[in-house]
Amino acid sequence: MTDFANQLFGGSWTEEKLEILKNYLDAYNTALKDKPFRRVYIDAFAGTGYRQNPSTRYKGYDIFEEFTHDEPKEFLKGSAALSLEATPAFDQYYFIESDLNKVAELEKLRERIPDKVQKVEIIQSDANIFIREYCVKTDWRNTRAVLFLDPFATEVQWETIEAIARTQCIDVWILFPLMAINRLLAKDHTKAFYDCLNRFFGTEDWFERFYKTRVLEDIFGQSVESVYKACDFNGIGEFYKERLKSIFSGVSEKPKIFYNRRDTPLFQFFFAAGNPRGATIAVRIADHLLRKI
Repeated sequence: MTDFANQLFGGSWTEEKLEILKNYLDAYNTALKDKPFRRVYIDAFAGTGYRQNPSTRYKGYDIFEEFTHDEPKEFLKGSAALSLEATPAFDQYYFIESDLNKVAELEKLRERIPDKVQKVEIIQSDANIFIREYCVKTDWRNTRAVLFLDPFATEVQWETIEAIARTQCIDVWILFPLMAINRLLAKDHTKAFYDCLNRFFGTEDWFERFYKTRVLEDIFGQSVESVYKACDFNGIGEFYKERLKSIFSGVSEKPKIFYNRRDTPLFQFFFAAGNPRGATIAVRIADHLLRKI
């Protein structure tokens, strides 16, 4: 069995994230229950179905060292378990997880809900690969979906986000790794993680946005150009929101920022609506939840 003492974590921001998601799933299913669509929920990083500690190491250093060691470690429901309580229920659930041990725990979760066993499919796969294939193969004329992207760090590639947007039928909640991106944008631009940031943002424009050039005078009176990091957490989040708005029908203007107990920003919670006809209502519901919870 998974070592839950090491795997699980909580904290008020996790409570808020899951409460927002659960309320949206209920509102979504209620709105579409009489529509001629097959309703699907996709959890792209399902883990064990319960709360998990993030893998915070990235090439030798901790990109989430701000997690406090006293975060609660109670055995509590995560997004996969909560999605199964959505009212009305979805017609199909896809829980995606690459780790075999966590897949085994998801299988146990499915066994506990006999009335939904046939509706739940657990896929061992890289989330990026599965989502892209699913977006292409699905008949979106009679299918609508909510996708929850809750990665540990920077696993979600922009190519995957584009595939989701192209369907125009998926509403997506994205946990944006604000602190991780800030860390990868090193103060010394030569040490920034270019390849990772290019895959994550889907463009090289981040460099001009987050780094500036100034002219300094050296000890000999000669002018020397110096490149420096010129961004803060707000600027990073704004850039990602602009990227989302360039491909989705609607995006919440004020994503929620989640802090740890030391008031250090860790994540932003973004919402993007896929369907042009329903985007206004979907964003209105998401905005209300992001503001009130």
